[in-house]
Amino acid sequence: MPRAVCPRCERPAATCLCATLPPPVAVRTGLVVLQHPAEAGHAKNTAAFLTLGLSPAARLLRGEVFDTALAGPGTALLYPGAGPPPADVSRLILLDGSWRQSRRLLAANPWLAALPRLSLPPQPSRYAIRRAHRPGQLSTLEAGLHALALLEGIPERFDPLWAAFDEFVRAGLSRRGD
Repeated sequence: MPRAVCPRCERPAATCLCATLPPPVAVRTGLVVLQHPAEAGHAKNTAAFLTLGLSPAARLLRGEVFDTALAGPGTALLYPGAGPPPADVSRLILLDGSWRQSRRLLAANPWLAALPRLSLPPQPSRYAIRRAHRPGQLSTLEAGLHALALLEGIPERFDPLWAAFDEFVRAGLSRRGD
């Protein structure tokens, strides 16, 4: 018999995030998370956490090929790359998946590669549940919050969401016995 899943956060009932989530943080930058389908079922996935924490300004879309209409004026891609930082970003697209999956999403959606890119400076991850393969690799939630703080300023307004994320990580480590 399949285990019970929360219809809101899509996590197993035993690890439901909903009770720990603060009220959504208001942002002026729209956020679209394009999630590789293979990432959707991972228990350590932070994309739903991020989009629920920024609702209704954030959307989570699953698939491999996405509508080019997402690339309207003011849209930038949060992804490593060279070039000047984009100006006047009103919508930010994040790719959710492993690095291999994100490269596949880029290849399947050439319009993504044509977007201006916002790159984050290297910073340590707070996500002790998952091991980064290189320094500066962040979870989707971490990358999204850091990018929004960079674009909009006032990073302390994200503190309630960071606190909920830290509790999520602590609970995950506890379940694992760490």
